[in-house]
Order: sequence, then structure tokens, then C-alpha cells
Amino acid sequence: MYGLDEDSSAGPSEEPPQYDPSTAPPEAVLSDEKMKASIPQEELPINVLIIGETQNGKSTMIKQLGRYAGVPEIDVNIGMGNVSCTTTVGQYHLSSALRRYYLNDYNGREIKKMSFSDLVDLTEDDAEVVAAEPENEGKKVKFSFIDTPGLDDSDGNDMAIMADIVGRVGELDHLNAVIYVRNMSRPFGASFLRFFDYIQRSMPTLAQGLIIVHSGYTVEKVDEFLSQRKDISKLRKEAFVKATNLKVDLSHFFMDNNPDETSPFAITESFNAIFRLLTLISVQRPLPTSGLKLLKTPNMWNVDVHILYSLEQLHNHLKDAWNDEVTKVSKANAQIMKTSREIQRLASKLRAFQEQLAEIDNNSSINLGTKTTSRDYNFFKNFLVKGDLWLDDERVTFDADCPISKVEKTATGGSKWLEEDLRGTSWRATLTAGAFRSINGSATLYTTSRLKHRREIEMLKDSIIDTLRSKEFHEETLRESGTGDMDMKAEKLGQDVERCAGVIEVIKRETFDVTLWPILKCFYVSHGQLTRDHIRDFVEVYDRAIAELL
Repeated sequence: MYGLDEDSSAGPSEEPPQYDPSTAPPEAVLSDEKMKASIPQEELPINVLIIGETQNGKSTMIKQLGRYAGVPEIDVNIGMGNVSCTTTVGQYHLSSALRRYYLNDYNGREIKKMSFSDLVDLTEDDAEVVAAEPENEGKKVKFSFIDTPGLDDSDGNDMAIMADIVGRVGELDHLNAVIYVRNMSRPFGASFLRFFDYIQRSMPTLAQGLIIVHSGYTVEKVDEFLSQRKDISKLRKEAFVKATNLKVDLSHFFMDNNPDETSPFAITESFNAIFRLLTLISVQRPLPTSGLKLLKTPNMWNVDVHILYSLEQLHNHLKDAWNDEVTKVSKANAQIMKTSREIQRLASKLRAFQEQLAEIDNNSSINLGTKTTSRDYNFFKNFLVKGDLWLDDERVTFDADCPISKVEKTATGGSKWLEEDLRGTSWRATLTAGAFRSINGSATLYTTSRLKHRREIEMLKDSIIDTLRSKEFHEETLRESGTGDMDMKAEKLGQDVERCAGVIEVIKRETFDVTLWPILKCFYVSHGQLTRDHIRDFVEVYDRAIAELL
């Protein structure tokens, strides 16, 4: 139940956990002056992609985000059954100050000390939801949430849907975060691993920073587990790690995306979960989408098979025609023709290396991951039972496989970062809080493409140098030999052979530039038989001259 392993008990605690809404959720602050200036009033929207299986709460979460931002009537379709109601990628712009919420009693006094079960039982006659003063001097943060069709729907179009999603993202200038929504009642398994693998290969700059939102996190479920002396959020995260076996430390948020409107406590908890989520998202760096690659789906490979068959036929025909021309000329001229063709091959190879180098030899940011810490101070358990005025400091560490270039931090509820130490691939810091305060904060770590791919860059540069030297050698050989009576037809055939080979190599790749999706989509989503005209039009996207030969 609730997507947990059957044998995942956290064991008995010293006493049933209590709850103090005055300490959870806390108000948001930024960890230093530099961070306070990181959310200017005039800026690009923070683009957030929301994705997940059908009927897991993506669209419902967007509606709740709208309520938090003061737009209660945001027009989002909600799916029913096992069919996604969201059939296309939709974008919703929201502007909101970041603030927490708390409960007041009927006398207008904040409810600070009450057991979790009693809070769950509160009605509209007992308490009212109150908004705290907004953070960051009331400045609003502009968000753009991108809702997507649900995967695992009854139509079985998962991979095509993913391709369309990534293609849509490619139309944006930047993306700040990707949220994966999964209902508490559903376990993580093969479908998530398939999705995460797709994201890793399509969005390598963002995959490590994927944010998991566990929807359907109702106060009733939490209360049920607390009565059994269990922490449902901890068990859920442990179940996630066990099911996925991922080595990546992803961020987890727990949210009731559709709270009971008659329960003030449920509404408060939902809004404060959104507050914590938006606080983290608000400091995520904008990452360019120009480097996105669209991973080919099985249906796309089926289309490519027909395209490649035609191109292989053309390539063989061109080679045969070129060989026929070679046999017609003298031995000296034949060698000249072969040298000329080798120069064309090396030039094509050189261009490919240079294109690969341009993609990674830059300072664009790559998300290495986020470390989140959340420990609530409970008045009953920590003070009355243990006599503790404050929680022990939390030592946070992060070790990367490449140099860390930047760390973006948040600290909430009076927490603050101390003793920060960044040395190459390692980052260390201490998160602390004052008396009677909870410890809550996050640190998102980044590197640059140049730092991440430094070894690959060195290898590409060496390959470029070697290929260039070989090309120059053959060019010098050709100059010394003279052009002789080289047949212009044979020279053109040699060029076409190498150009055709280059197109074949590109189409055989498992990914393609996301900017090509709007053009290639009509070929890849068509279920009809490909005609020769279709094949010619497809190849023209990559090389018009070769397309004309078809």
C-alpha cells in the first residue's frame, strides 16, 4: 500500500511522533546576500517541465499551483481512467510571491502546539488558513509550467509522447527544472527507469537534477503511518532507491495536490509543500535547450530502416559507378582519383569531429544534482521529552566526478549554511538552525560542459589534429601529382559517395538534434507506407544534393 515495499518498516520510535505547525513548514530565506539577489524582479520565466505516467496527478498539481499563485480557475483538463486527458503539451504561466501558510484558531491566534491527529480533525469552524508575509520583500517569481500528456496510457504511445515532449522543450530558450510526478499509491519500477534513461540521454544537462514529486500525500495517510510509528516519506524514498537502484541522489517532495477543501490543515500542508518546491525551483539555473538530443523511439527506427535501405542502395550504386570510371583511366589518373576521394572522406570526418567538439567545448551549465535536508523540530519530542533546544547541525557533502563550478543554495525556517568548502570535485557545508527551529535547505551543484567533458574534448582535439594532418598530406600528394586528365564526372561521383556515406552515418545515430523534430515529425508519426517521395523529402532535411540523387 502507498507504493512501499512490504518489509520496509522503520521500526518503533521512542514515542508516537508529534507535530508542531509553527516549525513546519518554515518560511523561506536565501542563504546569503548573493542568493537574495538571484531572483530579480525582471527576468525570464523559470521554465519547469512536468512529466509522469497517466493518472498520477500532473495536471491536478498544476491546478493546485494555480491556487497557490492566486489563480484558482486555471484551465487544466484532468484525465480519467487510464487515458490521459492532456493530449498535447500545454504551457501555463504563473507569477507568485513565495510564502508559507499557517493556521489560526477562531480567536485569531496561530495554532502552534497540537498533535498531528488533532490537526487532521480540524474543520473550517475550528481554524482558518492564513498566508504569511511573502519572502524576498514580496517580489514575485515568474514560473512557466509545461504540462505534458501522460505516459503508460491505453493508447500505448509512450515513446512517441516522450519524443513530442522533448521536441516541444526544444522550442524553448532554456529549461530550469524537470519534475517527475508519481502517486504515493504506485511503486517505482520499469516505467520510471525507462523514462529516466530517456531523460539522461536526451537531457544530460538536467537529468541529475530531476525532482521527484510524490503526489497524493494526504494528511490522513501521514497520520495513519504516524500511528504505527513510521515515517511514510522516509519509507517511500527507501522504496524508490530499492526499486530503481539509481546511484543518483535525486530530490524528493511530498505533496497533496488535491487537498480536502473542508480541511484547513490539508490545505495548509499542500500550500507549504508547494512553497518548499517553488523555493528550490526558484534558484535552479536556466540551462540552454540548444544541446538537447531527441532519442529515437522504436517507431522512428522502423522509419529509418526504410530510409537507410534506399541510401545504402544509392551508396552502392555510386561506388560502382565511381569504380567503373576508375577502370577507364590510366593508372596515374586512377591514383589521383583515389587520393581526391580520400580527401573528401577526411573532410567529412573532420567536420563531424568539429561539430561534436562545438557541442561540448563551451561553458554551458550542467546540473550535477541537488542535496536536500529536512528535519523538523518537534516541541513535544525534542523539548519536553529530550530537553533539546535545537537540532544538531547537519553536515552536507557532495562528491562529483568532475570539478564543481557553482553551488546554488536555499535555506528555510531560520536555517543557514556555514563552513562551506568547495575544492575541485568535492563540496562540504554545514546547515544549522536556531533554538526551536527546524533545519531545511537545499544545495544544487553545477559544472560546465567544458569541465564535464574535458577528457572527451582532449580526445576530439587530438582526432581533429590527426585528421587535419592526414588531409593536408593527401592534398600535398595531389598537388605534387598534378590533376592530370582527371575526369570531372569521376570526381563528382567520388564526392557523392562520401556525402552519401556521411548522411547514412548521421541517420544511424540513436539521437538527432531536437530542432529537427518539427520537420521530421510528419515522417516519424505517419503510420502509412513510405513512398520514394517521402524518402527523398526526408533525406533533403540532411542533404539536398543526395536527396536529388534518389
